[in-house]
Amino acid sequence: MTKSEFQELQKRAASCGTTLKEFLRIEGVAYSTYNYWSNKIKAEVEPMPIAPISIHKSAGPMAGAVSMAGVELPGVTLAFPNGVRAHFGRGSEAMLMEVLSQSMS
Repeated sequence: MTKSEFQELQKRAASCGTTLKEFLRIEGVAYSTYNYWSNKIKAEVEPMPIAPISIHKSAGPMAGAVSMAGVELPGVTLAFPNGVRAHFGRGSEAMLMEVLSQSMS
């Protein structure tokens, strides 16, 4: 099976009105073959571009620090526009710099 054949198979499967396993049985395609190609196509998908971030320095030693159950966690927190927050605790500066360096390249 080629990539284009698999993509055509996927289109037909989506519009067949039966379960995937039933469709594959009718087509004579093993479920394991379908999964192989599905995973292969997913692995080929280009990664999403890294979103631009803004870094703002807050005033005070613990300004903007993350807190958990009333305990402030020292370090750096990156807050992304979609609401995801990545916290890098004290001692993880090298990891933070690696993440930032990769995002800039």
